Amino acid sequence: MELRHLRTLVAVARHRSFTKAGEELHLAQSAISQQMRRLEEELGVQVLRRSSRSVEVTPEGRLVLDYAKRVIAEVDGLHSELEELTGLLRGKVSIGATFPHGPYDLPGMLAEFRARHPAVTIHMLEDTADAMLAMLRRDELDCAFAPADPDAIGNEFAATLLWEDEFVVVARPGHPLLQDRFVTWEALTSEDMIAYRDNSALRTRFERTIGQRGIEPRNAFVCTEMAAVRALASKGLGIAVLPRSVAEQPGPPIAVRPIGPEPVTWPVALVWRADRRQPPAAKAFIKLMLESAEADAADDEIRRIAA
Repeated sequence: MELRHLRTLVAVARHRSFTKAGEELHLAQSAISQQMRRLEEELGVQVLRRSSRSVEVTPEGRLVLDYAKRVIAEVDGLHSELEELTGLLRGKVSIGATFPHGPYDLPGMLAEFRARHPAVTIHMLEDTADAMLAMLRRDELDCAFAPADPDAIGNEFAATLLWEDEFVVVARPGHPLLQDRFVTWEALTSEDMIAYRDNSALRTRFERTIGQRGIEPRNAFVCTEMAAVRALASKGLGIAVLPRSVAEQPGPPIAVRPIGPEPVTWPVALVWRADRRQPPAAKAFIKLMLESAEADAADDEIRRIAA
């Protein structure tokens, strides 16, 4: 039995597809099939049940899968500890992120990590907060930059708040809705809304917040680009709710007002699974991000005192 066969089994079980497993492992579908056939021949049991639509793990296969995951975890742990002893970081860091992430310079921090550890590959994907937390649970991500409250995220995760942005209403200059100091949630229902793309973390958080008040937004436009949301609002085609850091970026003229009377925030936190034994590369990445967050907090405190 070869370790690569076990890794292939785990990938097939996760994707329920030979094709997608092959894409993850950079193998042809025929190679995936051959490896699974050899594994089944050696074990003397059927591990996978194939159909025209998907691949299912048999009851015997689930037993093999549990052992395969433990074996792989131990082997990866061995490599990780050896890397820590030698001080040479290799491997891959898988990161999740949502957009926007406020004024936090995520690209700059990624570049700094790459400069410090050039042998580490960085993979990053954008998704909703719920999807990224699910991937953290399955160890498909090492950490994630997510709109999450560290105090309410649950004991299975560790998290550090990096930034807290504020939701604001944006519209064309002179829009009557923005004549007061703030805009109420109820006032939003009388206006056409310009929404950010479906299933985005930003839109999901906004719609959950407004839904808790029994209010349903009247979406007239849905845009896949934040700049397009801002541009449509500037032309008077509707109003939009955006984080202040996005609203204050350069672009067509707009008016900005907070939501009130209580402000609504957009937190950005670094999240990882609390009880996971992190590989050295992921551990180094999280350490650098936390050090940067502490330095930023200290600078903010100095500026506050000076003001």
